[in-house]
Amino acid sequence: MERTEGKRKPLAKVEGRRRLRHSGLTIAWRGTPNLDDWVAYIVGTKSKKLILADDASERKVKGLLSRLQTMPKREIEKLAKD
Repeated sequence: MERTEGKRKPLAKVEGRRRLRHSGLTIAWRGTPNLDDWVAYIVGTKSKKLILADDASERKVKGLLSRLQTMPKREIEKLAKD
């Protein structure tokens, strides 16, 4: 007996942006729920994207966003990978 595979629905991607009041930076993130493919980065830098987290879990990215709320701009930019 041959097994036929049904078509799978593609996994839903989640995206978001948040402007941090204290530093004035805008942070964007995207990923797939239940997968460790999340990325968070600073939006609006002229020549390059400053990545804050890459191939991270959703929990890690959300935790990072809450910690960044009170940090000054220079500290956030130091945290970012070039």
